Amino acid sequence: MKYNFDRLIDRTNTNSVKWDLTDQVFNKDKCLPLWVADSDWETAPEIKEAIKKRVKHGVYGYTYPSYELKEVIKKWVKSHYSWDIKTDWIVFANGVVPSINISIRALTVPGDGIIIQTPVYLPFISTVKNTGRQIVDNQLINRQSYFEIDFDDLKKQLNNENKDSCKRARLLLFCAPHNPVGRVWKKEELNKLNEIVLENDLVLVSDEIHSDFVYGDNQHIPAASLSKEIADKSITLMAPSKTFNIAGLSSSFAIIPNKKIREKFLSIKDHLVGRGNIFGLTAMKAAYSRGNEWLQAQLKYIEENIEFTTDYIDNNIPVVKYSKPQGTYLIWLDFRSIINCSETLNNQLVTEYNVALEPGNWFGESGAGFLRMNLATPRSNIKKALESIKKYVKKVECNYE
Repeated sequence: MKYNFDRLIDRTNTNSVKWDLTDQVFNKDKCLPLWVADSDWETAPEIKEAIKKRVKHGVYGYTYPSYELKEVIKKWVKSHYSWDIKTDWIVFANGVVPSINISIRALTVPGDGIIIQTPVYLPFISTVKNTGRQIVDNQLINRQSYFEIDFDDLKKQLNNENKDSCKRARLLLFCAPHNPVGRVWKKEELNKLNEIVLENDLVLVSDEIHSDFVYGDNQHIPAASLSKEIADKSITLMAPSKTFNIAGLSSSFAIIPNKKIREKFLSIKDHLVGRGNIFGLTAMKAAYSRGNEWLQAQLKYIEENIEFTTDYIDNNIPVVKYSKPQGTYLIWLDFRSIINCSETLNNQLVTEYNVALEPGNWFGESGAGFLRMNLATPRSNIKKALESIKKYVKKVECNYE
């Protein structure tokens, strides 16, 4: 096998958030951490070689993204998402989460409503609160572990029919593919969402950092690619960080077709963050120009991990329900039939079985009773975690008998 994703790499004592901060987050060290969304294998060899070459140069002064890098991104977006973009739409930043903050600060004022769709990635929630904006929670509908957008509720929220709704919703913060439920949104769903955005004069800020992780017949479609009208009301956030396991290099980009929106974004960004660091930009170029073969091998391995996980649950712990990922490398596990408190559930797994997942309530109130599990790890880690979950469930069920 050309790429060995089964190889166990010791990430402890490397300043890894996932492996070295588990004791601070969960009060237990030396447990198997499958919570933070990064991968447990080396990045593509082409990226390593590009970084080594840049290191060898020996001078690491101020840097900037080259025009050639923009062309590489343009080609990647076209070949992977069938979207023709212009190079001057691309704005570089230090990460997707900083770009979410920048978008909110650039396009809204304190007190404005920001629409999110929970359960959703924690920074969506914390960023809105920390910037003094108001959360408008358009919760996803859970149909037997298949999640859908509640379009009726979204329209009601915007029409102020709900007494708790915010009267000044200005921006919809979207997640595609969705973290944590793993949905890859269909074209019909995106068109309905876009229609609502345009009818209500919102700006669509779409976090598409997991856009390269799509399985089976599913296809990632950037919402902004579907019409010029929605493109002019959008900011699309992407990065190679998840795709190529280079989050520590802190480089991302936004695609902003509308010049006025782009200038507002830049006016905030240029005072807060840079355009990516010298090694991050080097890695990005190598990833998007020469990393596709490695990516395809990684996708195959993760898809096999997904099948292994769902088969194990079906055959050994059927009381645990799950949303089978269409995208991302995360699986959303439903333990509500035996326990509703995610933190109690995860704490017990940590303290008694040495496995740390991510509590569902971190993703909003609708995540209570769920855990998020990262499957971008060698299969032996997944097997170990699932065996621990099986033991935990058996113990809980015995206590109820």
